[in-house]
Amino acid sequence: MRDLASELNEQQLAAVSHGEGPLLVIAGAGSGKTRVITYRIANLIHAHGIPPWRIMAVTFTNKAAKEMAERVERLVGADSRCWISTFHAGCARILRTYGDRIGVDTRFTIYDDQDQKAMVARVLKELNMDPRQFPPRAIASEINRAKQELIGPADYAEGDFYRRHVKCAYELYEQRMQSACALDFGDLLYRTVRAMQDNPSFAAELAGRFDHLLVDEFQDTNRVQLELVRYLTPHRNICVVGDDDQSIYSWRGADVTNILGFENSFPGARVVTLDRNYRSSHNILKGAHGVVSRLPDRRPKTLWTTAEDGDPIRILAAPDEREEGRFVARKLKELEAAGIPLREQVVFYRTNAQSRVFEEVLRAMNIPHRVVGGMRFYDRAEVKDLVAYLRLILNPADHAAFVRVVNTPARGIGKTTVDKLVAVAAEKGISAFEAIEIAAPHIGGAPARALESFRTMVHTWRAELAHGPSHLIHRVVDDTKYLAGLEAENTAEADARIENIKELIGSVEDFEKEAETPGLDSFLELVALQTDVDAVRFDGDQATLMTVHAAKGLEFDVVFVTGMEDGLFPLVRQDDVMLEDSSALDEERRLGYVAMTRARKKLFLTRATTRRLYGNTRTNPPSRFFRDIPPAVIQHLTAEEPAVTLLTEGHPSFPSRFGAPRPRPSSTPSAPARSGVWVDRSFDQSPQNHLSVMPGQEVGHPRYGRGKVLGIHPGANPKADILFPAFGRKTILVKYLELE
Repeated sequence: MRDLASELNEQQLAAVSHGEGPLLVIAGAGSGKTRVITYRIANLIHAHGIPPWRIMAVTFTNKAAKEMAERVERLVGADSRCWISTFHAGCARILRTYGDRIGVDTRFTIYDDQDQKAMVARVLKELNMDPRQFPPRAIASEINRAKQELIGPADYAEGDFYRRHVKCAYELYEQRMQSACALDFGDLLYRTVRAMQDNPSFAAELAGRFDHLLVDEFQDTNRVQLELVRYLTPHRNICVVGDDDQSIYSWRGADVTNILGFENSFPGARVVTLDRNYRSSHNILKGAHGVVSRLPDRRPKTLWTTAEDGDPIRILAAPDEREEGRFVARKLKELEAAGIPLREQVVFYRTNAQSRVFEEVLRAMNIPHRVVGGMRFYDRAEVKDLVAYLRLILNPADHAAFVRVVNTPARGIGKTTVDKLVAVAAEKGISAFEAIEIAAPHIGGAPARALESFRTMVHTWRAELAHGPSHLIHRVVDDTKYLAGLEAENTAEADARIENIKELIGSVEDFEKEAETPGLDSFLELVALQTDVDAVRFDGDQATLMTVHAAKGLEFDVVFVTGMEDGLFPLVRQDDVMLEDSSALDEERRLGYVAMTRARKKLFLTRATTRRLYGNTRTNPPSRFFRDIPPAVIQHLTAEEPAVTLLTEGHPSFPSRFGAPRPRPSSTPSAPARSGVWVDRSFDQSPQNHLSVMPGQEVGHPRYGRGKVLGIHPGANPKADILFPAFGRKTILVKYLELE
């Protein structure tokens, strides 16, 4: 830290050495924003004498917070003691610390999206609201939106028929959540900010704990987060870092005007722009700038780099989504052979539904890959079951946990019995667990005995809370015979579930060894606040498949952005007509920019002329974003459609992309031909990618495996009759085959 000028460029140094007062750092993609934040924290400590515990830094993922804390520790030593966390984890800590003063039970459980939706479904059932007319997911989303706008149930405007019913559901939902001693994700921020609004002395005390506040990814903040930042910085010593060009989360409440209007919220703010990119080649930056520069409202900046021009941006037009997938797969293998490991290659798509084709093709070609955005570890049924047991031990009022495990594994407590318990609980204003004592005598028989046994078991565990979470997870697994039941099944599925349980036990044991506060409440909070990004592991040499939204903060040597078609990327349609001017289209443009700037060395943009998606086949025009990329940095890899010819007199030469189309026969035989066909499937104009299919050849298929060609049906889209040993005779489009 003695020579900052040798560690930082001019703009980074200006941001790091800024003293008091509001500071806005516009950090372009790959410009070193995390470096600026961590060096600024270290500089505040070393150069300005600010005690570490009086500095607070917040970001959006546990992964980012952990990386930030580790970097600060390397700079200032192990005893940094800065408050570095996500927004949600920070507010959870505040509520547990000050809850008794602001009306929040500090034993609260944090409900995830599934728990919240289940609670909403319970509320709708109590109110006799038809879930087809009022879907639980939609009601939950509306409640979350209201909390992001700091609107409580009492303040929620009734308006029309739908809103009147939402208001009723919102009010009862809050009552049931309070009875369950539970908070949802939105509550963590909402309750904190509302407490500061309603209790000025609390707000002043909390703000007085910190001399400086730093906020990462400020472009992703919503209203409640902006209000929290304002309350925490009456001293105006706030530094926010972000990039309006990378604001891509409006669908979950992010408001890009927070960063665009920062100077209005904090008058006199200093603005520093980081525009030197350390990640991508010049051609990639130039292409990405062409896309994002069309935004009507953005802070002007043009990223620059000292790196070489690099490869051109390669654009592919495939005939359909499967050929798009085959191209990507072949390129992954080709680039791996050229020295770029699979772990440095990523395939982006706009929607999760697009991943299926890539998964099938990569499996067929034996290319190792991971899919980001699949089921999280903590969302697996057996893991959620055991975590629910731990939640119930800590908080017997937790309704969602109780309903999940009261008959898991099966112990003779059916749905009718559980419904009776829930009804008694609602009538008496107590939890379903407490209702066992009242309702069991009236239920009688085996179900009553099972309920009493369950109740005794939970109380026994609760008496051992002080022994820690690893002791409790072992007790739960043993006492419920959960693991023994799976071992008795002796199936592949059961074996996989057993491995997940062992992984969970290991994670609890690791947590207890490493955490500063290794209690059960801390472990459950860590689990509840896990995000999809936090769960991603980039270990092993595998290609990565993921949506663009999941790509923030990541970078790869090679990036494939697929599905670049109007209506898919950008994904903006209204009555099947693309909107020319809309905030949604602006965000799609920013999303395209984020995707492109993840690439360090090579960038491929692919599309399919026709695509089958969601059960429909449609023809989509090329993405309008192609028009915004400077032609000088583009290389087109193929024409719109593949060339197809009969193979009658030797192997044809490769047709020029700009030459005349090859002649096609005037008629197509109805019976399979003895001659073969030749299909140009090359997307990089390499002769080895031409497919010549002849009767008698061995071929491969992604679904049916290996087979032998019996005959050919030539034509515009030639087919082959193939005998697959495991499936029999099939007629397959030639373009879907792989030569053995």
